Amino acid sequence: MADSLEPFKYETGTSIQTFNIIQTSVDAEGYEVLLNIDLDSGYELEDVRLKISFEDLTAYETKDIHEGVRYALGFFNE
Repeated sequence: MADSLEPFKYETGTSIQTFNIIQTSVDAEGYEVLLNIDLDSGYELEDVRLKISFEDLTAYETKDIHEGVRYALGFFNE
């Protein structure tokens, strides 16, 4: 295991194939969303926490947290 917690820089990674929202909670700053994510590589990420602020939702021009999660993960309507 690496001795350092320095982040690695990669040029690209694998794509998200699908995601499922398990739970959402709201606080004064925005939402915390618990997700399971299926990656295009065949791997799964479980219990991933994503924080989306109310400012983020405003920037995405939505008040719907589910739509905000889609945008945050890069799923935009063409």
